[in-house]
Amino acid sequence: MQFVSPEVKLTLTAPERFGNVAEKLTVDQQCTLASDIVSVVKIDEGSMSDFLGEANGYLKKLKSNNNAKAPSQSSEQQGSNEGPPPSTQLTLSAVIQFTARVTESLLSDPDLFKASEPGGEKLAAWLSSQIRTYDPDWIVDTDPLVMHMGVTGLAWRKRYFDDYSKQFRTRFRTVNDVILNANVKSMERCPRITDKLDFYPFEIVRAIESGLWIDYAPDFTKIDPQAPQSFYETDLWLDVDGDGYDEPWTVTLALEPLPRIIRMVPRWTKRTITDTKDTLQFRPYRRFYDYRMLPDPEGGFFPKGFGWLLDRIEGSADRLLASIDDTAKSAAENGGIASTGVGLPDKIELKNDRINTINTDGMPITEALALFPAKQVTPGMVQTFEKLVTLGDRLAGTLNMMENAPASMTATMARGVIDSGAQVQSAVHRRMIAGITVEGRAFAEMARAMDKLPDDIVPGPIAATADPNLATELQRSLLIQFLFELLKVAMESQGAVYSPQAIGQRILEVARIANPQQLAGHASPPQPSEAEKLEGMIAVHKEKTARIKATGSAILQGAQALKALAEARGLSDQLQSMQGYIAQLEQMIEQLAQQGGSNDDNATGSGMAGAPNNQGAGAGDQGAAGPGSGSIALGPTGQPDSAGAGGGAPALAGPVAA
Repeated sequence: MQFVSPEVKLTLTAPERFGNVAEKLTVDQQCTLASDIVSVVKIDEGSMSDFLGEANGYLKKLKSNNNAKAPSQSSEQQGSNEGPPPSTQLTLSAVIQFTARVTESLLSDPDLFKASEPGGEKLAAWLSSQIRTYDPDWIVDTDPLVMHMGVTGLAWRKRYFDDYSKQFRTRFRTVNDVILNANVKSMERCPRITDKLDFYPFEIVRAIESGLWIDYAPDFTKIDPQAPQSFYETDLWLDVDGDGYDEPWTVTLALEPLPRIIRMVPRWTKRTITDTKDTLQFRPYRRFYDYRMLPDPEGGFFPKGFGWLLDRIEGSADRLLASIDDTAKSAAENGGIASTGVGLPDKIELKNDRINTINTDGMPITEALALFPAKQVTPGMVQTFEKLVTLGDRLAGTLNMMENAPASMTATMARGVIDSGAQVQSAVHRRMIAGITVEGRAFAEMARAMDKLPDDIVPGPIAATADPNLATELQRSLLIQFLFELLKVAMESQGAVYSPQAIGQRILEVARIANPQQLAGHASPPQPSEAEKLEGMIAVHKEKTARIKATGSAILQGAQALKALAEARGLSDQLQSMQGYIAQLEQMIEQLAQQGGSNDDNATGSGMAGAPNNQGAGAGDQGAAGPGSGSIALGPTGQPDSAGAGGGAPALAGPVAA
């Protein structure tokens, strides 16, 4: 349908200056454009009739406590205190279990979003804070959203910027609230989408007085003046400026008393528009996010839920359960009676809350009445019923392993039963995680387009924190157990193959421990191997042996020096000097004995002279021996005074007469 363009003069590259474009339209333009939009919305709603009919049927059956497949009974057959037989409630059981698992998996993590690649850490933290702290509806609405999706196959979340609280808000929407054409294949190509809204009079007055809506003179003269009124809020493409090209808009229409546009705002900003030489390219931000359960087998947009999946199985099981219930009650009430006398009714059924009186005309009661066998519940009926319930549980992925496991089941078979029973739940769980990831990224684009992102945050890659491969807590426990086994291998191999630190971090993340990075310890220094320890001990002993040899060599040199001294001069002249040398030799010998039994590995190459600095450095006329010297310094006596560069030998110095 071609809309009548109002041809309003607008500078499309500056949408922040538009305000409410509905104020620039005349009343006729507001009403005409509103009627055109309502017409196409009705076309979209009509295309959804088949899906909506089935979805509402599943919702109605879910809310009903009666067995819709029970056989009908006449008033004569049914007692006054009898109620309908129970229902198997397969769909309700599957939806409750699925909702509990998905909600726990999504909301148990400390942060709802994480960086999928380096660079998205700040954006992920901001998104998680916005949803958990500033949006009062996201957490609360997730539970009913998942349950509604489980029954019908489809649920919606709508995001918008609240002009009153000045923050982003979300709203859970059902299949009856959101309208789009059934021929749409994806949200990216959806030409229009409409939200059916109800506003109370006080909300309408506030919106008009604050300038968000034009004053369209709403009519509150109903029987109930506080009753809500109906509105459409549509995201669609319109050519408002008359240039022949459509632009993305959000239009709010009041449907009472007559359709009329009361608000029109652009769905693009200066950040989401590309100005080429010929045309303007728009990238509108997205406000509606679809959560779909089971894909349509024919490739359509509208998916399937547990209502469609279990409808036939639950119907057959309910009919059989009603028959079993009726038969069991008949058996408990001793069945019915059959008449043999003339003038008696053909069929009489006794109920425990009713008394039937029969005229026997004076004949014996045994001749007038004959009891016939009561109906019994056969084993085949019970087995068939159990098979139907088991089949429904398998389809829904809610099979109870403990009830259906054989007595001789091995661990491998148990793992197979667990995996096969959770396949449906796991597949839907992955699609749910993908939907949240899409919503988070679209939310980031919306915030960036509206200049609501903090200045220090750069858009980066983010994803939902929940693990898409862990649909149940049993799978989570099995993964943690596997990681612990892997950690043992990593510790035994000293991190040669796997990193113990990385495995420990992964265990904390899977167990949903808050801030796992704070628990990470520093890596311990690598420990030497046995071969390295043996090589070190050998090196220490070699060094000790070398020092002992150097000390012995110094003692030998000192003794030779004394001998040479004694031969060169008379003993009486050099007695004082020789006593000094002998004292030094005694000290060297004593230190040599200490080195032989000491474990001190630090004294290497030190001097053994009697000088106070223990470095074998003589001074002045006494001569000198360099540090680490391997020879004897005798000073100016005419004896050799060379200072070697060998390691570890002490220097002999002492008073020598001129």
